[in-house]
Amino acid sequence: MNTAAETQSANEVFIDTLRRVDSEIVSAIETLEILSDNDTLKAIEEGLNDIKIGRVIRFEDFLRKHAYEV
Repeated sequence: MNTAAETQSANEVFIDTLRRVDSEIVSAIETLEILSDNDTLKAIEEGLNDIKIGRVIRFEDFLRKHAYEV
């Protein structure tokens, strides 16, 4: 027979597991939404290609270009 403390501990483990599963489901849904959006996928591919060919600027330069103080 389980003690009240053991039951409470088991419940906490179960709740923690459900929270982690919920987080994974949300993440999977977000990934599927991205993968189903052709415009987003195209933008990602273009960005990766820009990086590959060296068409990038330093973060500090980006901030200056867009009028942020560095």
